[in-house]
Amino acid sequence: MRVIGRWGGLYLSLLIALGTLGYFNQSSNQAIARLEQHKAELEERVLQLTLAHYQHTSALALREWAKNNGFIPMSVARWAREGQ
Repeated sequence: MRVIGRWGGLYLSLLIALGTLGYFNQSSNQAIARLEQHKAELEERVLQLTLAHYQHTSALALREWAKNNGFIPMSVARWAREGQ
């Protein structure tokens, strides 16, 4: 009977260890999946911000802003206010 008890205890210990290891691996995989999804969202946000930055600082956008605020072109790289 003692042999059966020892083997039973060993078997139960192994089952508990494997269950714990499986749970740990599953939770780690879920955390990695969440981090990868967050990384993809951040990369998309960086792309959107880069495109917005380009749209707001392009030469045509700056020219429109200058015209809307009363600046007139004097030369290629210089602007003056209307009436000066």
